[in-house]
Amino acid sequence: MRISLIYLAAGNSRRFGTNKLLYPWEGKPLYRHLLDRLVSTASRHQEWQILVVTQYPQIARQVREMAPALNGRIRPVMSFDSPRGASYSIRAGLGAAAGAEACGCFVADQPCLKEETAENFLITMEKSRAELGCVVCRGERGNPAWFSRKYFPELEKLEGDQGGRKVLERHLDQAVFFEVSEERELMDLDRPGQIGRKGSVQLP
Repeated sequence: MRISLIYLAAGNSRRFGTNKLLYPWEGKPLYRHLLDRLVSTASRHQEWQILVVTQYPQIARQVREMAPALNGRIRPVMSFDSPRGASYSIRAGLGAAAGAEACGCFVADQPCLKEETAENFLITMEKSRAELGCVVCRGERGNPAWFSRKYFPELEKLEGDQGGRKVLERHLDQAVFFEVSEERELMDLDRPGQIGRKGSVQLP
Protein backbone atom coordinates (compact mmCIF):
# COMPACT_ATOMS: atom_id res chain seq x y z
CA MET A 1 0.00 0.00 0.00
CA ARG A 2 1.43 3.37 -1.02
CA ILE A 3 1.57 5.49 2.13
CA SER A 4 2.94 8.99 2.60
CA LEU A 5 4.13 9.84 6.09
CA ILE A 6 3.57 13.58 6.35
CA TYR A 7 5.91 14.93 9.00
CA LEU A 8 4.84 18.40 10.11
CA ALA A 9 7.96 20.38 11.03
CA ALA A 10 6.84 23.89 10.16
CA GLY A 11 5.48 25.36 13.40
CA ASN A 12 6.25 28.85 14.73
CA SER A 13 7.04 27.77 18.33
CA ARG A 14 5.32 30.86 19.76
CA ARG A 15 4.87 29.33 23.21
CA PHE A 16 8.38 27.89 23.27
CA GLY A 17 10.09 31.25 22.79
CA THR A 18 12.62 29.97 20.25
CA ASN A 19 12.52 27.51 17.36
CA LYS A 20 11.78 24.35 19.31
CA LEU A 21 12.24 22.14 16.26
CA LEU A 22 15.95 23.00 16.26
CA TYR A 23 16.25 23.03 20.05
CA PRO A 24 19.16 20.75 21.04
CA TRP A 25 17.86 17.86 23.13
CA GLU A 26 19.73 14.67 23.97
CA GLY A 27 22.38 15.27 21.36
CA LYS A 28 20.37 16.40 18.35
CA PRO A 29 17.67 18.85 17.26
CA LEU A 30 14.25 18.11 18.73
CA TYR A 31 12.63 17.44 15.35
CA ARG A 32 15.16 14.72 14.50
CA HIS A 33 14.16 12.32 17.29
CA LEU A 34 10.88 11.09 15.82
CA LEU A 35 12.02 11.68 12.25
CA ASP A 36 15.00 9.37 12.67
CA ARG A 37 12.66 6.68 14.01
CA LEU A 38 10.34 7.09 11.02
CA VAL A 39 13.30 6.74 8.66
CA SER A 40 14.22 3.49 10.38
CA THR A 41 10.61 2.32 10.15
CA ALA A 42 10.20 3.26 6.49
CA SER A 43 13.38 1.38 5.61
CA ARG A 44 11.40 -1.82 6.29
CA HIS A 45 8.41 -0.81 4.10
CA GLN A 46 9.33 -0.10 0.51
CA GLU A 47 6.03 1.57 -0.42
CA TRP A 48 6.23 4.16 2.34
CA GLN A 49 7.69 7.60 1.76
CA ILE A 50 8.33 10.48 4.17
CA LEU A 51 7.42 14.07 3.31
CA VAL A 52 8.88 16.61 5.74
CA VAL A 53 6.83 19.79 5.57
CA THR A 54 8.81 22.77 6.81
CA GLN A 55 9.32 26.49 6.41
CA TYR A 56 12.94 26.29 7.59
CA PRO A 57 15.77 25.97 5.01
CA GLN A 58 18.05 24.41 7.64
CA ILE A 59 15.62 21.54 8.19
CA ALA A 60 15.08 21.12 4.44
CA ARG A 61 18.83 20.90 3.90
CA GLN A 62 19.25 18.26 6.60
CA VAL A 63 16.38 16.22 5.19
CA ARG A 64 17.97 16.22 1.73
CA GLU A 65 21.12 14.84 3.31
CA MET A 66 19.06 11.96 4.71
CA ALA A 67 17.67 10.94 1.30
CA PRO A 68 20.26 8.20 0.58
CA ALA A 69 19.18 6.34 3.72
CA LEU A 70 15.80 5.64 2.07
CA ASN A 71 16.87 5.63 -1.58
CA GLY A 72 15.19 8.97 -2.07
CA ARG A 73 11.95 8.09 -0.28
CA ILE A 74 12.33 11.07 2.06
CA ARG A 75 12.24 14.67 0.91
CA PRO A 76 11.47 18.13 2.21
CA VAL A 77 8.36 20.03 1.19
CA MET A 78 8.80 23.78 1.62
CA SER A 79 5.73 25.56 2.99
CA PHE A 80 6.34 29.27 3.45
CA ASP A 81 2.64 29.80 4.18
CA SER A 82 2.82 27.64 7.31
CA PRO A 83 3.04 30.69 9.63
CA ARG A 84 -0.59 31.33 8.66
CA GLY A 85 -1.76 28.08 10.23
CA ALA A 86 -1.58 24.29 10.31
CA SER A 87 -3.96 23.90 7.38
CA TYR A 88 -1.31 25.32 5.04
CA SER A 89 1.23 22.73 6.17
CA ILE A 90 -1.27 19.92 5.64
CA ARG A 91 -2.14 21.12 2.15
CA ALA A 92 1.53 21.34 1.25
CA GLY A 93 2.06 17.77 2.38
CA LEU A 94 -0.95 16.47 0.49
CA GLY A 95 0.16 18.31 -2.62
CA ALA A 96 3.41 16.35 -2.54
CA ALA A 97 1.71 13.01 -1.81
CA ALA A 98 0.68 12.24 -5.39
CA GLY A 99 -0.29 8.61 -5.82
CA ALA A 100 -0.58 7.89 -2.09
CA GLU A 101 -3.48 5.69 -1.03
CA ALA A 102 -3.33 7.06 2.51
CA CYS A 103 -1.25 9.34 4.67
CA GLY A 104 -0.05 9.11 8.24
CA CYS A 105 0.33 12.55 9.79
CA PHE A 106 3.03 13.01 12.44
CA VAL A 107 4.10 16.11 14.35
CA ALA A 108 7.75 16.96 14.95
CA ASP A 109 7.34 18.02 18.59
CA GLN A 110 6.59 14.50 19.90
CA PRO A 111 10.17 13.33 20.54
CA CYS A 112 9.11 10.55 22.92
CA LEU A 113 6.95 8.62 20.45
CA LYS A 114 8.60 5.23 20.13
CA GLU A 115 9.59 3.66 16.83
CA GLU A 116 7.63 0.53 17.70
CA THR A 117 4.51 2.58 18.42
CA ALA A 118 4.74 4.52 15.15
CA GLU A 119 5.32 1.38 13.08
CA ASN A 120 2.59 -0.68 14.75
CA PHE A 121 0.12 2.20 14.36
CA LEU A 122 0.81 2.42 10.63
CA ILE A 123 0.74 -1.35 10.14
CA THR A 124 -2.59 -1.58 11.99
CA MET A 125 -4.12 1.13 9.81
CA GLU A 126 -2.71 -0.42 6.65
CA LYS A 127 -3.84 -3.98 7.39
CA SER A 128 -7.33 -2.92 8.41
CA ARG A 129 -7.62 -0.65 5.37
CA ALA A 130 -8.75 2.06 7.77
CA GLU A 131 -10.42 5.11 6.28
CA LEU A 132 -9.51 7.22 9.32
CA GLY A 133 -7.65 6.63 12.54
CA CYS A 134 -5.49 8.00 15.31
CA VAL A 135 -3.73 6.99 18.48
CA VAL A 136 -5.55 7.18 21.79
CA CYS A 137 -4.34 7.08 25.39
CA ARG A 138 -6.75 6.80 28.31
CA GLY A 139 -9.60 8.01 26.16
CA GLU A 140 -7.73 11.03 24.80
CA ARG A 141 -7.19 11.14 21.04
CA GLY A 142 -3.87 12.43 19.71
CA ASN A 143 -1.23 12.32 17.01
CA PRO A 144 -0.29 10.57 14.81
CA ALA A 145 -3.42 10.37 12.68
CA TRP A 146 -4.35 8.44 9.54
CA PHE A 147 -6.39 9.52 6.53
CA SER A 148 -7.27 7.44 3.50
CA ARG A 149 -7.30 9.14 0.11
CA LYS A 150 -11.08 9.45 0.42
CA TYR A 151 -10.58 12.23 2.95
CA PHE A 152 -7.84 14.17 1.18
CA PRO A 153 -10.38 16.63 -0.33
CA GLU A 154 -11.72 17.45 3.15
CA LEU A 155 -8.21 17.99 4.47
CA GLU A 156 -7.47 20.33 1.58
CA LYS A 157 -10.47 22.48 2.53
CA LEU A 158 -9.24 23.15 6.06
CA GLU A 159 -8.62 26.80 6.86
CA GLY A 160 -6.34 28.80 9.14
CA ASP A 161 -4.99 26.83 12.08
CA GLN A 162 -7.40 23.92 11.63
CA GLY A 163 -5.70 20.53 11.65
CA GLY A 164 -6.66 16.99 10.73
CA ARG A 165 -8.52 16.61 14.04
CA LYS A 166 -11.33 18.67 12.47
CA VAL A 167 -11.89 16.06 9.76
CA LEU A 168 -11.50 13.14 12.16
CA GLU A 169 -14.14 14.49 14.52
CA ARG A 170 -16.67 14.73 11.68
CA HIS A 171 -16.35 10.99 10.98
CA LEU A 172 -15.53 9.30 14.28
CA ASP A 173 -17.77 6.39 13.34
CA GLN A 174 -15.34 5.56 10.53
CA ALA A 175 -12.19 5.79 12.65
CA VAL A 176 -9.91 3.02 13.91
CA PHE A 177 -8.25 3.83 17.24
CA PHE A 178 -4.82 2.57 18.24
CA GLU A 179 -4.29 2.36 22.00
CA VAL A 180 -1.04 3.67 23.48
CA SER A 181 -0.34 2.87 27.11
CA GLU A 182 2.29 5.53 27.92
CA GLU A 183 0.94 9.07 28.07
CA ARG A 184 4.49 10.42 27.74
CA GLU A 185 4.75 9.14 24.16
CA LEU A 186 2.00 11.42 22.92
CA MET A 187 3.04 14.58 24.72
CA ASP A 188 3.81 17.63 22.60
CA LEU A 189 6.66 19.80 23.82
CA ASP A 190 5.31 23.35 23.81
CA ARG A 191 7.34 25.07 26.53
CA PRO A 192 10.97 24.87 27.70
CA GLY A 193 9.69 24.16 31.22
CA GLN A 194 8.60 20.70 30.07
CA ILE A 195 12.26 19.75 29.67
CA GLY A 196 13.94 18.95 32.98
CA ARG A 197 17.46 19.89 34.03
CA LYS A 198 18.92 16.65 32.73
CA GLY A 199 16.91 16.66 29.51
CA SER A 200 14.04 14.52 30.77
CA VAL A 201 10.54 15.33 29.57
CA GLN A 202 8.19 16.41 32.33
CA LEU A 203 4.56 15.37 32.20
CA PRO A 204 2.03 18.14 32.96
